[in-house]
Amino acid sequence: MNKYKVVENLIGWSVPFLNLFRRPEPWPYKLDDLLYLDQGTLGEELHQFLQSRNLGYLPKYEEHDAYHALLGYGTTVTEELKLQSFMWGNKNATFAGKILFILGYILFPSKHDEFRQEIKRGMRARPLCEFDIASMIPLQLDELRRDLCIN
Repeated sequence: MNKYKVVENLIGWSVPFLNLFRRPEPWPYKLDDLLYLDQGTLGEELHQFLQSRNLGYLPKYEEHDAYHALLGYGTTVTEELKLQSFMWGNKNATFAGKILFILGYILFPSKHDEFRQEIKRGMRARPLCEFDIASMIPLQLDELRRDLCIN
């Protein structure tokens, strides 16, 4: 089994376990609600992000999906590790995200430059923990990225 498959399986296996402990606030948007938001909003981007991958919301991970859309990361192992690198730099990483980042950093030394770049990107951005991502869903994505210093 290659390293990418190991990390992919680890992510898949950890979600049900982590859900035993996660108690996020209920997500206020059904997936279909996003269809009625204006063009260019984070919500529209989130809908497109999920639909283009034939995905729905992963229960208790709706915020995580919204971060993928806000930050522009895909769903491959490398893209997930880049998201976790950003969150590490932004001081917004969860315990599970930190473990995943460390594991990815160990397993993929050829990706260190990419991960460091994303850490720096996270450090330059405003701390995302200060904001409620659900309240950003109807806002214009370009303006959000500018205001949050996400470039």
